[in-house]
Amino acid sequence: MNEGPLSFEPGSEPIVWNGQQKSITDFKGTGELFRLLVASVKDYAIYMIDPEGIVVTWNEGAKRIKGYSAREIIGKHFSIFYPTDKRKAGHPTKELEIALRQGRYEEESWRVRKDGSTFWARVVITAIHDHDGQHIGFAKVTQDLSERRQREQERELMAQTLASSNEELQQVAYRISHELQPPLATILSYCKLLSVRYQDRLGADANEFLSKMRDASALIKRMIDDLWTYARVSKIGQPTESVDMERALTDAKTELKDIIESETIKSSELPKVQGNQKQLTFLLKELIQNAIRYKGLMPARIEIVATEADGGWLFSVKDNGRGIDKVAASDIFKVFHRAKNGSESSSTGMGLAICRRILEQHRGRIWFESQPGRSSTFFFWLPGDR
Repeated sequence: MNEGPLSFEPGSEPIVWNGQQKSITDFKGTGELFRLLVASVKDYAIYMIDPEGIVVTWNEGAKRIKGYSAREIIGKHFSIFYPTDKRKAGHPTKELEIALRQGRYEEESWRVRKDGSTFWARVVITAIHDHDGQHIGFAKVTQDLSERRQREQERELMAQTLASSNEELQQVAYRISHELQPPLATILSYCKLLSVRYQDRLGADANEFLSKMRDASALIKRMIDDLWTYARVSKIGQPTESVDMERALTDAKTELKDIIESETIKSSELPKVQGNQKQLTFLLKELIQNAIRYKGLMPARIEIVATEADGGWLFSVKDNGRGIDKVAASDIFKVFHRAKNGSESSSTGMGLAICRRILEQHRGRIWFESQPGRSSTFFFWLPGDR
């Protein structure tokens, strides 16, 4: 502090130190070389202020970030860098008081450049004492974080927009479900009533038409249910728990008991993972149901295996079905995609899209391998139970 203010700017050779011109060789073996290093830093404003807050040193980074040259700013109070409301509230003085009392003060807040523009800064103020413990001033380091803050704000805006879109999707799906379920139930009821009361009078053609109406109405109902499920699994920040995948498999098979019949389902010992019980049960149910829906002429044989991989668990669901052709492979996880080699009338085309969304919500992933005409294996990876 007693050696005078330091000013250094690129291209200004020799260096001005305490009013005298010096070359770099004059600094070797002394603390002055360190001061020269600080003066040359461009990404951080690093400078000293005296106990009263007066700027006494200035570096190239300070000039770049704040816009003042050393001659313009040395000798002025550091509160010049603060917005008007902060200055009126006495915030700069309070910062120094805290730094003196606790040894250090740190914050992220707005600062003002010479041209009046503002930037988001990370500021660290450290109290400086001499060898005798006497307080002689403060070291102040300022970093311009404007670009980082802008990126954070863009991410926050994107997250808010996504959350809003998901909320709207859920509301639309709920309204569709709420409004369409009653008339669909009425159609199904009257179709059943016609079949029971007038089956003998209607003839073969009319009864076939009624059967197709029932099947189509049932498919629409499943599509509405799946749309509601897709909207719900898209909701961000849902609570998780430790999920026993053995139990999830048992629940999935119970829900599929009417279609399993002579199908064979085998599994290795399945682990526990962190997630949503209902969603992971749906995931297994949908993959098993797909294997049955697209089976060949023989009863389906389904093998489910779990192995540790990449800090989590890799699951595989292998079948002996018809496989997936290369043309359909790129679209298989899209909403309303239905394979051409299965029972289209029973598929809503949303099951695998829901599976993909479930895995995304669980920080996992899903993919498949297939041999057309022979088999398919769906893989999905989930983080371990933490």
